[in-house]
Amino acid sequence: MPRSWALVLFLALALAQVFPKEGGRYAYSDGTLQELRPTSEGFRLRYSKEGKVLREDRLRASPEGLYLLGVGLPEGYFSFEPPLLLYPARLELGAAWGGSARFLGQRVALSARVEGWEGVRVRAGAFNAYRVRVAYTTEKGGTDLKELYLVPGLGVVAYRAGEGWVELFRYQPLSR
Repeated sequence: MPRSWALVLFLALALAQVFPKEGGRYAYSDGTLQELRPTSEGFRLRYSKEGKVLREDRLRASPEGLYLLGVGLPEGYFSFEPPLLLYPARLELGAAWGGSARFLGQRVALSARVEGWEGVRVRAGAFNAYRVRVAYTTEKGGTDLKELYLVPGLGVVAYRAGEGWVELFRYQPLSR
């Protein structure tokens, strides 16, 4: 799974911050479905496509921000050592953060920066969102760059990877 580290980190980052505390279900234009469920330590974020569960992220909320503890994949559960900061407790224009951790036998690093606050129109509606640039690198030389559009209280409404554009199609809060 040489490129799976970037996908794992990116997808966790995509919904881990500015999310609804009660959780929810998200449908994206690329066919990905996500379910965010609150737990005693934070959240579990499950990803599926075409009826098949791809993975489940374990997230911990702390006063410093939101951390990725590990990822459940079909091959088993893999932790981040130490847990990786996905988002600081507070987002604002110009905020930057980063960190590194061991994952799947190699060191991975995340570097992120809030580059703007702007309007974005997607299938689910029109929103004001933080535009966040995220870079991932590995000790083996892999690099991946994404641009996320994060809406406070909802999560990622769109992201760009290279020329590809994926947008939120539908959001549904979890029933209590």
